[in-house]
Amino acid sequence: MNARMKKEWFLVILLFWPAFFCVSVKGSAADVEFRWAILADEGTGLEGLDFSKEPPVVHSGTPLQIYLEHLGNCYIYLFLLDSVGTLTPLYPPDSGYYHYGFPRGPRYIPPGTQTFTFVPPAGNESLYLIASAKRLFKIERLTEEFQKHADSAGQQKLLIQEIETLVKKYEKSSGNAEKRTEVERKTKVDTTIVKTTFTGIEVTSSDHYARNLLIDHQ
Repeated sequence: MNARMKKEWFLVILLFWPAFFCVSVKGSAADVEFRWAILADEGTGLEGLDFSKEPPVVHSGTPLQIYLEHLGNCYIYLFLLDSVGTLTPLYPPDSGYYHYGFPRGPRYIPPGTQTFTFVPPAGNESLYLIASAKRLFKIERLTEEFQKHADSAGQQKLLIQEIETLVKKYEKSSGNAEKRTEVERKTKVDTTIVKTTFTGIEVTSSDHYARNLLIDHQ
């Protein structure tokens, strides 16, 4: 390549470099994209709980269901620490779940039209919701060890410490990544598809998201 050609290539790179840079920044601005909702049925159907102010109140026996939906290729983790201090991993549903890529479409916990309830004693129920653009191998490893030794207080403590470390680090900025959105749900009843809507949260973040979704169980 002679000096003239080198100069021309250099000018071309300078001309298009801002465009390359903008595309790169834009692509990394929304690496964590998903929706979630904690649904409760107080007699009028499943509706999204509002966590924007005080912890929402849920009574023992109220039907509950959790909605998650990957909008992008991010890693989502969900845990329940109940009113008696027992930790239950809720999502992903299986060890090694993210070995096979990312799911698409809505995910309900439990699936279909099934629900779950809080049982006495009353107290605080904490749903720890964590998402990351990068896979959290430490969380996955600790979860796997905890599930192998579910009766081990030490394993539960180690997992809770890691969860709370991430929540403490990222929760303050996570509120800015949220916006309320209407979610359409399609449910098959006999041979008919019934459409309903509920209010959920859509998350758009560059790298991490973490919330302690506190519920006042009465």
